[in-house]
Amino acid sequence: MADDEEAVELVRSGEDAAADNNKGTSTLYERLDQWRTHRYILPRHYKLQTEEDTRKYSLWSVNFMITCSAINTKMLNPNFAIMCNPYSGDEESFPNTSPFGFNSATYFLPMCTLIGVAIASIFIGTLSDRLGRKILMLVLGWISAVGSIVKYFTRHTFWGFCISNFIFGFFLGNLPIGMAYIGDIEQSKKKKELLLGMLVGCFVLGNSGGGIVAVLMADVGLFAPLWVGAGLMVIANILSHQYMIEPTKGEAKSVDIEDKFTLNEDDEDVVRPELIDQKTLWNIVGGALLDNIGSTGLFPLCLSPLALQAYYAQFVAAGEDPIMSILAYQWLSVCVALLVIPSTQMTPWFFEKLGVAGVCVFGNSCTAIVTGLLLMIGAAFPATNLSFGFFVFVMYAGFPFTVFSQLTTGPMLDAIAPEDKIGFVQGLNNASMNFGMALAPWLFGLLADATSTQAAIITGICFSIGAALANAPLMRHPLMGKQVPRPPPQKRILKGEDEEIVQKMLSGSYVDPELRLEVAKHRAKNGLPTVVPRVRPYAEEKENLGELAKEASATFEFRRDLADRILAALSNGEGTENDFSKEEFVNFLNTVSRGDSGNQDQELIQQATSDLGVWMGEYLEDNGYSPHTASVLMKQMFMTAFPRLNDGPEIDEENVEEYLLRQRRVMNSYAEHKKKTTLLGTFAAVQVVITGTVGGSGFVIGLITNTYV
Repeated sequence: MADDEEAVELVRSGEDAAADNNKGTSTLYERLDQWRTHRYILPRHYKLQTEEDTRKYSLWSVNFMITCSAINTKMLNPNFAIMCNPYSGDEESFPNTSPFGFNSATYFLPMCTLIGVAIASIFIGTLSDRLGRKILMLVLGWISAVGSIVKYFTRHTFWGFCISNFIFGFFLGNLPIGMAYIGDIEQSKKKKELLLGMLVGCFVLGNSGGGIVAVLMADVGLFAPLWVGAGLMVIANILSHQYMIEPTKGEAKSVDIEDKFTLNEDDEDVVRPELIDQKTLWNIVGGALLDNIGSTGLFPLCLSPLALQAYYAQFVAAGEDPIMSILAYQWLSVCVALLVIPSTQMTPWFFEKLGVAGVCVFGNSCTAIVTGLLLMIGAAFPATNLSFGFFVFVMYAGFPFTVFSQLTTGPMLDAIAPEDKIGFVQGLNNASMNFGMALAPWLFGLLADATSTQAAIITGICFSIGAALANAPLMRHPLMGKQVPRPPPQKRILKGEDEEIVQKMLSGSYVDPELRLEVAKHRAKNGLPTVVPRVRPYAEEKENLGELAKEASATFEFRRDLADRILAALSNGEGTENDFSKEEFVNFLNTVSRGDSGNQDQELIQQATSDLGVWMGEYLEDNGYSPHTASVLMKQMFMTAFPRLNDGPEIDEENVEEYLLRQRRVMNSYAEHKKKTTLLGTFAAVQVVITGTVGGSGFVIGLITNTYV
């Protein structure tokens, strides 16, 4: 089955099948008949926008793919020093690394991979803008899996291994695709920042995870972890193929998904610019490059050679037991990146307090401070167990704050990216990051050999300070500085729809939803006014509320399925076999819901609405509430139960798809939560029938009314 389609089979009768043979251009009313019994296809991107689990699994598959790619990028880093030492005693070490010496060769190996990633990142984002996120993610993933195996068989020579690292590094640069994917599917600025931070956290965590695999497999072989990397990429590709859903382009805006009945009203939707602000773009990219170069002074230089020389090498040279063993050094180097986990949890709070750019400058400053403290402890203090303990404490306590600067670049670039350039700007971000990580360690290693370790680390501190100064002007940018908080929902007006046009021509009793649909179709097709039935007083129904609630599940599911059919038909596009006129459908909605045809008794509608309010008040009073003393609370509860469907009463061709998506999301939530029904669920069930008083048209069972769906 195609990735963007999910088929839903319905029972077809022999008469329906025969009718298909004679179908030509379908009118809206004929399509309503066909949707009841025919097979229909709902594109998966609608579920991505409206269903929490679908969205969650898609994001998880992307995060897992990015993590596995990062693991493969840094898989063998802890073993490079042994590989490049012909006298290590390990039979898998390279026989020679000419023309490089030990230090240069040790840093040159990871540089080959990262240079490939950096170059590819410049183009990967743009390609994903054109070809799609999922297809490119899968292509890169499968080639990376093969690449890990190829690299294993080129392990016998230094240059053969370097070349294979460089070539397959081109296919490990999928981080820009993941960041662009989040930009596609998330419209809430606050949530987008959180998701981008989590994605970068997975990337950093993967960098650490690869090293952990190498340490754990030290007895198996220097290159054996490559097989683990290949296996992880296969798993990641299978999961992405199954769960990752390609987002839409230029279609209905994504609906916020939360595990509650209401849509989120707290966050501003992202308004994307039409053009890239070039000055701001290169300010961000340049600051990110300076930051990554400066971070080299902290990691790896503060560990190797600073800590390695101070707490290991000099003791071994003197014939004494070292304070830090090689195994301890390896674990320190790979586990420090795990501290990105608390970083991702802290950044939302810091974003709110300082703004994204402010957090970036704070992270740059922390990098300079932490690096300076480690240099002072490792170079100025005597090498003792106590000083080593302080060294580890400062590194692990300070590292989470130094990561802040790397977690902010993605959100800042996303804020200035037009919709068709999201992948491009994130590719530039990843390219600058990988160029910095590739070249800086090698160049700093050469500097350390030519001068001293202390001089190289001080240079890194200067770069971190330069990054803070470069990023400081961004704090004045309206999209990146500290944001003025919006008033909470309790202190601002929320747009909610309190009118719902009902589905039956009876006096408020429950009627099967398919029958209500038939009534609605018949009346609309023949130009008859919408039925406005009598609102039965609460006293007549109080003994039968359980029956009303019992029928709710079937109604919710029917409304959701009917919305699915409408969305599936709209997605086909006009001119195809299964389409119908969007204009005709919009006119139908407005006629039934608002009486635009001129034949609706508006006074009767208003009276029915007023009677329904009386019914609700009596229900509250009879069931332990005090509406006369808690009217504000009651309004809040009503707005929570009946979220906004549209900005204003009129539906047009531009907003009809989003209107249907919002209805589908609410109906899906009510259907899933029916088993946990409380007062809110009871109101939903009662409303299904009682708000038949606000309109009488069966078609309005979930697609037309603006009251609670």
